Amino acid sequence: MVDQEIIVEGRSLSYRVNFNRRRKTRSLIRILPDGGVLVDVPASVSLLQIRRWVVERAEWLLQRRDEIEEGTGFVRPLSYLEDEEHLFLGKRYRLRPFNSRYHRHPQGISAQSLYIHAGNTNPDSVKHRLWGWYREQARAVFQQRLADLSKTVPWVDFVPELKLRKMRRRWGSCNSRVVTLNTHLIKAPVEFIDYVILHELCHLRELNHSCRFYRLMDHVLPEWRKVKQRLDERADFISNE
Repeated sequence: MVDQEIIVEGRSLSYRVNFNRRRKTRSLIRILPDGGVLVDVPASVSLLQIRRWVVERAEWLLQRRDEIEEGTGFVRPLSYLEDEEHLFLGKRYRLRPFNSRYHRHPQGISAQSLYIHAGNTNPDSVKHRLWGWYREQARAVFQQRLADLSKTVPWVDFVPELKLRKMRRRWGSCNSRVVTLNTHLIKAPVEFIDYVILHELCHLRELNHSCRFYRLMDHVLPEWRKVKQRLDERADFISNE
């Protein structure tokens, strides 16, 4: 990571550059939920090229940063307080933390609420308990989808082992026997989960993003590009915590 800064009409715009060896040609610039700017580029791109690109986008970046500071339409870190909306399988639910010693309501989804057992209403405690529940649900849901989808992929003759991991910049990864999925995906619609699983199952045959890999994706999920675009558009909301 390299931190850089430009001055635009008297205003400072800082950005962080990530030289990503996995990228070949395409670069990405995005506003993070906290208002920071991340530029993700192939390792071959120079800082001067990046600077010119940021200058071209500076007006838009500053406008979006201002909107974050004003709190309009952007993803802010979650507070884990009563009534806050949280995602589960693509739907929003009101958070209802409660002390299980005094209330016998079962933990989980009920109507439009998400009930979480917590010894107290301290946000750190509620977050810890909520993520414990998320992990339980993710293991059950992902395992079932992995088993079901593995049967539909011609070159997969076994169900890979499933591992869960919170990841900041990736939805999944795999090796010859194990598929690792981002736990945050349990907050996404099932079609997004299926897309990521199929992506990793294709990697069991083609380890890189070659033309052959994309032909495999076209075979198992012809509309994968549209699904990927919708996932990318909602990434900050899904991975927010």
